[in-house]
Amino acid sequence: MMGTKNGRLNRTTGGFTLIEVMISIGILTFGLLSLATVQIYAMRGGDRGRHMTHAAAIAESRMEQLQQDTWTSVGVTGGFVADPVEQSTVKLDGGSLSERAYSVSHQITDVEPTFTREIDVQVSWTEESGETRSVTLSSIRYNREGI
Repeated sequence: MMGTKNGRLNRTTGGFTLIEVMISIGILTFGLLSLATVQIYAMRGGDRGRHMTHAAAIAESRMEQLQQDTWTSVGVTGGFVADPVEQSTVKLDGGSLSERAYSVSHQITDVEPTFTREIDVQVSWTEESGETRSVTLSSIRYNREGI
C-alpha cells in the first residue's frame, strides 16, 4: 500500500490537523465579525446621510417659498419662528412608516432696511442615538418690488 509503513499511515501524506482547522475557523470568525461591525457603522452613516439630505431638501423648499412671497409678507421676525412640523415617511409593503420628525423654523432680519433682508431657514431633528442635528440655509432677499 502507498503511504503506509508496516500498516501505519505516513504522517507526511496526512491532511490538516484538528488544531490547524480550529485556528483557521477562529481567524475566519474574527474576520466575519469585523465585517459585520463595519456594516453596522456603514448603515448608521447611511441613515445620517439620508436624514441630512431630507433636511436640506426641506430647508431649500421653505427658502424658495420665502423668496417667492411678497416683500411685505416676508417681514422681519426678530428671531427664529417655528413652522409646522414636517415628517419623512418611508413606504413599506403598501403601508407607510414615519421615520423622522423635522422641526422647521426661519428667521428674517433687515440687512439694509427697505432694500435687503437676510433669510435663515433651520431644520432640526433627533437621531436614534438621541443626538440633535440641524441644517441651516441662509440667503439674502432683495426688494425687487420697490416697496
